[in-house]
Amino acid sequence: MLTKDQMSDSDFQKLLQVALTDLTIRRTLAENTVAEVNEEMRSLEKDDRLDKLDMQIQAIAHDYDHYKQFVDPSFKLDIDQEYSE
Repeated sequence: MLTKDQMSDSDFQKLLQVALTDLTIRRTLAENTVAEVNEEMRSLEKDDRLDKLDMQIQAIAHDYDHYKQFVDPSFKLDIDQEYSE
């Protein structure tokens, strides 16, 4: 296993961008599920499910904010461009 010290700065920034993109997608999916739950479920089931989703969204937001602190604003990476044909 390699350590962070063995990672170049650009690789570290790329890793951060990938992680932040993943967290953004996860948050969007959870928020979409909240909307679906609000439309479909009954009251007792809905409250429990919404509480769990809220905790999930808060955890994702916490991780996003934490990792965002390490991003170098001068490092430019377009994730979509990076993985396109």
